[in-house]
Amino acid sequence: MPAVSAPPPLRFPSRDFFEALREAMRAERERFSRLGFFDTTFGVRISSDDGGEPAEFALRFEVFDCVGVESLAGVETDFVVEGPFAAWREMLDTIHALGAADTAHSLNTLTHFGEQLRVRYDDPDGHDKLYRFAESIQEFFDLSARLDFAYPDGSRPPAARAERQRSAR
Repeated sequence: MPAVSAPPPLRFPSRDFFEALREAMRAERERFSRLGFFDTTFGVRISSDDGGEPAEFALRFEVFDCVGVESLAGVETDFVVEGPFAAWREMLDTIHALGAADTAHSLNTLTHFGEQLRVRYDDPDGHDKLYRFAESIQEFFDLSARLDFAYPDGSRPPAARAERQRSAR
């Protein structure tokens, strides 16, 4: 019987990556329901390291669910979180290694001074939604610790600390 090969890793950034996060969120409905209603549409803009076009996605949340993942073009958003690929990668690497973002790599910290990630918004109410739903948004991104994904150069985020400790024994 031939060996079954594992599916290829998801790519970050990609629509498939965010759709996989959506599916992981749906599997954790109880966890998200404890955080409260989560109604916002926001954009994610990842600038390319090579100066190419940024990867842009719109994520739509209603109640306790991510109900839409689409291209950012033409979508009315409450806010857009944007920044260089390196900043997103650092956050995702930390999440993958630790199982969740640490304080230094949370969206709240990374956007606070606008040095690594910036928040763009047209309406102060939209900006307020980032902070009102910050815990739910962070929990959504923290689900990436469960995903098998690779970056455009083929590299992968670091293994979880528990996995590294087991393999060192």
